[in-house]
Amino acid sequence: MLFYLFLITIPFGARILIYQFTPEFHEYEAAFLYASDILLVLFLGVWVFHSYVLKNVRMKFKRRWPLVIFLFLSFGSIFFAFSKGLAIYSFVRLVLLILFALATAKIIREGMVKIEHILAIIAGSAVFQAMIAFLQFAKQSSLGLKFLGESVLGSDVSGAAKIAVDGVKILRAYGTFPHPNVLAAFLLMGLFSLYYLWLKTDAKFLNANDTKKSISRKLTFVSVILVSAIFVVLAGLILTFSRTAWVVGGLLTLFSLAYFIFLPQYRRAASVLSLMIVASSFALAVVFSPYIRVRAAVSQTEPAVVYRLSYNKMALDIIKKNPFGVGIGNQVLYSVKNGIYQKFGMDQPWQWQPAHNIYFLIASEVGLLGLFVFLIFVAKLVISNCPAVGGIPPSNASLNRWREKLRDKLLLITVYQLLFTLLLFGFVDHFLWTLQPGRLMLWLIIGILIGVSSAHSTMDSAQPSEG
Repeated sequence: MLFYLFLITIPFGARILIYQFTPEFHEYEAAFLYASDILLVLFLGVWVFHSYVLKNVRMKFKRRWPLVIFLFLSFGSIFFAFSKGLAIYSFVRLVLLILFALATAKIIREGMVKIEHILAIIAGSAVFQAMIAFLQFAKQSSLGLKFLGESVLGSDVSGAAKIAVDGVKILRAYGTFPHPNVLAAFLLMGLFSLYYLWLKTDAKFLNANDTKKSISRKLTFVSVILVSAIFVVLAGLILTFSRTAWVVGGLLTLFSLAYFIFLPQYRRAASVLSLMIVASSFALAVVFSPYIRVRAAVSQTEPAVVYRLSYNKMALDIIKKNPFGVGIGNQVLYSVKNGIYQKFGMDQPWQWQPAHNIYFLIASEVGLLGLFVFLIFVAKLVISNCPAVGGIPPSNASLNRWREKLRDKLLLITVYQLLFTLLLFGFVDHFLWTLQPGRLMLWLIIGILIGVSSAHSTMDSAQPSEG
């Protein structure tokens, strides 16, 4: 219950400032205590007491050696940091996140929580956030939800993300997240969770023992709820005006639905879902066409593109000069103190942001070796689950037998969707490494995959080998 309650708090960015590492306040040079931190620490405390005190179980890191090395390199980067205090604060946060992932994996492996329930909470939270997004767009200002972490918003508020339509500034929807792009990533997670619930529900009722009339009535009721939820989340995605989310969401939706249409168990549900998504997207595109046309036009001279390119160029320069990193959490401060932002014409504090690419950001703070180990960890995590989704068909296996192995892998494929959504966002933004909701989203999905991988490995080892 504590774990599920914590999941509900992930979108809420309510926080208090506890320390500034520089004389003047700056988002990336300060320490905060988030409301979600309290539940996170409580959850970790209960997990440690239950697993390693009551049961006297020792934590095993042998299979998680990339995580151990990554932690070691992150700790070592503290000695290269301009602000040791900021680096220690960032390192402690990383330790908590990794412990959160490992704890999530363990309670999934032991059956204490179900991944289906996690996806349902993400889906419900996404619907709630999409409704807030619509109200923010309609009002063109914040809704007074500061106690949930909502930013001060308005089409005339400096620093609020906006688009210009016919010379009029239009506020992008934030939800209770610190930026529309973070909201967009979370809504995509909710959308793919809803896809899972749709496909799973249809397959479940097809295999039910009730009468056809009873099944039809239940399926109609659930379908109406899920259709409404999917439409609301799609509308919320439009109102974030996040081009990355539109592209990533479209591609992953296309690939996953094409995959499930070829599986007899999910063919009907996937076909209906495809038609529903096309119809909903078309309707939303017609209603919001003036805004979509403006946002869809990408120019290399627009500020969003220019700044991203500049931030990434700065990160590459830092990496070349500091291959061992400038200290975890210190990229922005290092750049300010060394006049790097000023060299790129960025004199205002609001322009001093991290590299908009988590891979460049990790390399600049933890070092090239740190990035390499992190990528090994992610690749190992993904590859370890490939056999569970069928892997590559062996040369002596028929295509039909291979498809049979893939038949019941809906849950794992959904988790893959969530992971790749975040990893693709990582190429164009920094929130997965720097902002509380983004970090929690990433390490939650990593924890789920570790849990699935461990459970799958256990089942494999328990099975007798085929002769």
